[in-house]
Amino acid sequence: MLNHDKQINIFLEQLVTYSVKDIVISPGSRSTPLVNNILKNKHLFNVHLVLDERSAGYFALGRSKISNKATVLICTSGTATLNYSPAIAESFYSKVPLIVITSDRPMHYRDTGSNQTLIQSDIYKNNINWFYDIPITDKTNFISNVAYKSVYLSENAPQGPVHINWQFEEPFTDKDFIKIKSNVRKKITDNKKIILGPEKLKLFLDMVVNKKGVIIVGSHKFENSEILELAKIVNWPIVADPLSNLRKSDYYENNTIIDTGDMIFREEDKRINSETIIHIGSLPVSKYISKNMEKANNHIFIEDSERIAHEFFEIDLHLLGLDIILNELKNQNNLFLNNHEKRNRYFKNLNNKARESINKNFSQIDEITYKKSIINNLPKNSIYISGNSLPIRILDIILNKCDDIRFIGNRGLSGIDGNISIASGISSITDNHVFLDLGDLAFIHDLGGLITAKRNAKNLTIIVNNNGGGQIFNLLPQSKDLVDFYDEWFITPHENINLSELSNSLKIGYFNPTKESELKGIINKEIKNNINIIEMNFKNTDYHNYNSHIKKVIENINFDE
Repeated sequence: MLNHDKQINIFLEQLVTYSVKDIVISPGSRSTPLVNNILKNKHLFNVHLVLDERSAGYFALGRSKISNKATVLICTSGTATLNYSPAIAESFYSKVPLIVITSDRPMHYRDTGSNQTLIQSDIYKNNINWFYDIPITDKTNFISNVAYKSVYLSENAPQGPVHINWQFEEPFTDKDFIKIKSNVRKKITDNKKIILGPEKLKLFLDMVVNKKGVIIVGSHKFENSEILELAKIVNWPIVADPLSNLRKSDYYENNTIIDTGDMIFREEDKRINSETIIHIGSLPVSKYISKNMEKANNHIFIEDSERIAHEFFEIDLHLLGLDIILNELKNQNNLFLNNHEKRNRYFKNLNNKARESINKNFSQIDEITYKKSIINNLPKNSIYISGNSLPIRILDIILNKCDDIRFIGNRGLSGIDGNISIASGISSITDNHVFLDLGDLAFIHDLGGLITAKRNAKNLTIIVNNNGGGQIFNLLPQSKDLVDFYDEWFITPHENINLSELSNSLKIGYFNPTKESELKGIINKEIKNNINIIEMNFKNTDYHNYNSHIKKVIENINFDE
């Protein structure tokens, strides 16, 4: 039996032991030893083939977003490894677990000009949790530890990608084969007991008791019930980002949920400022909410790792978990007798006024009207993935009191690449309906992902907002200064791509509704293929005046009680 096969068997046994089952492979020669051993033990894993490494990286990212377990990526050597880079960076900044295994030629080929030899050692060094370079050796005693650390450092806070660069020399295979052992499955967890301690508790209480505050929640990995309980104890409003999944109808009954924060915090009004901010999870989509956070005297950040997101303001207290503070506060209820009811009513009233103003002033913009109709008609328990740029900002504007829909975004680095591939990974791991909302440029950017989707998605509907290019740029101030070439070089419309013909060539369901009633019918009845495209034509929308609509919304909000 070849030495590398002995090593791989040990590695795979450890993956099985720690319940890592998802493996995504892109074809190549140098990775043959890994692929050979995995396929001969295929019954122990969920193995997926994705031709393009760039798409494979995002596909794996999508699966890990849902499973919260590390997905293993395997590719050959050379430029293939570089194509993982965007997904790895997103994985790092959005804290999604991945185990990336790049195959490599023996290290003595490095810097020799030998074919397909790239310096792959620590190639992703700025965007990974850990790296290990496995040399050519007959030793096997270290492999178990490499596997353990890969899973541990990927799946425990801060979750993210780890990279193993595995060197292989020929021959890659022989006729010997031993099936790996299927050991008892167990989970690697960080067993460190986090204790708040009297000093941190006192600091927390000093910054919260009898203080005017809000809880700002971005995308997070805590239980929503814990966040709602915290808000109820301190009796502060929750400014809920669209990706917080806190804009659910039921949550509004017992809590003050603010879903128009992007509009409200654009106004320079001292009455909306807070003495203390409790920030949970990632930064919100709205930069105006983040800017308002800077005005607070005290900042409490709750995040399960040391990799915190706070932009330019100082963090006064960092807590690693919600449960530790909730346990302490249950015994301190008498301290929160000042219930802030007047302030809560003020914020709730502001939110209602802003919502009315949004409905009035954005009613003429088709993209917003149709998007609201889509969200209101989604099947229960659907997963809704928002693309970046304009789609996530429109979602922030319209999302209000939804029911049983999970909202997911890609806000680690907020790129427009790989959206279809991520959605394919998500769809491949769930039986629920998955809807991907993205612009025409983001769709074109990941056309290769359609092949990944066709092969792997179970029930994926892609909503393409065809508005003639990157209309988000029309909202930016520089659009007025570069008018001579702005459309061609920034908006970049691609008129020569026919989505209907493209869909037909791949045997993908295609719909192009022109009425709201048609759109509802498609979502509720006509989606049958494993992948469908709904093309929405918004080319006649005047995005140049989009900011004027926002201005009208704010003007119509009366900040007086």
